[in-house]
Amino acid sequence: MRITPLPVPTPFPVGPVNAYLLPGPPVTLVDCGPKTPEALAALRRGLAGAGTRLEAIQRLILTHGHLDHFGLAATVAAASGARIYAHPAEVPKLTADRAFVEPARAFIQEAGFGADVADRWLEVLRSYRQQLDRVTPTDLVDDGDRLPLAEGVLEVLHTPGHAQGHICLWDGHALIAGDLLMGEISPNPVVEFDANGQRLRTLPAYLQSLRRVATLRPAVAYPGHGDPLQTPAARALELIRHHEARKEALAALLAERRWTVRELIATWFPTLDPRQLYLAISEVTGHLDLLEAEGRLIVERRDGVCYYAHATAA
Repeated sequence: MRITPLPVPTPFPVGPVNAYLLPGPPVTLVDCGPKTPEALAALRRGLAGAGTRLEAIQRLILTHGHLDHFGLAATVAAASGARIYAHPAEVPKLTADRAFVEPARAFIQEAGFGADVADRWLEVLRSYRQQLDRVTPTDLVDDGDRLPLAEGVLEVLHTPGHAQGHICLWDGHALIAGDLLMGEISPNPVVEFDANGQRLRTLPAYLQSLRRVATLRPAVAYPGHGDPLQTPAARALELIRHHEARKEALAALLAERRWTVRELIATWFPTLDPRQLYLAISEVTGHLDLLEAEGRLIVERRDGVCYYAHATAA
């Protein structure tokens, strides 16, 4: 199946995001970039270079609801009439549902940060709204769904972790990987909450998704950022080893004394950009979840803040 990468610039540290064009019918675009003039111009140029136009897109598939991947979705649909496909778990992000705000605020404070820090982070989050328009998918897809194309069929793989409703697309040979797999970056297991405000264990889910993809042994993977991966299974196993090593490094720290997530972040990320605070909290929390699942973690709550220690040290 022909898969044409269309790099689109973003204003974020991660750099350009990849949209992918697949020949139709139906003419299909996977992801589309943030809502910025530069991204829209680049997307139009890329489509023209591939011999088509934005107005010709018939189906837009969103791998997940992070704004660098879907910010232009409403623009694409308005210009082309394209149907929009996404996993049900991503609908709250795509529609800018604010139900997660209070659980996220409490989560930041449990990590040891003050209410003022949580409020500043929410202001940063609000500033990103200009890079997206709310959009409601016309078609919801889940694991095992098959999407026909002129040159074959794409199977939907539900691969949660980086986002609860993250999907990959698999044609039996190539994998459109979204942000599950990247060559130069370890994707962050961003903390999310269910409809009842309960925190989801995103890093364990992410590692399970990596294991699943590794067993498929794709010949090539097309990531959300960066160049195609020629040994995707090896990269998936490398990422698993990376997180196992981080887990053990964290265990060594926890053997010394009790820590808050805030203190652990200060140790691991001493020059952290405040805009990346939530990602840093998610990263540390994910490795704590791995230790907890192994029965190696003691958690104590005092005055609304969580303290963590290694079970043997406690």
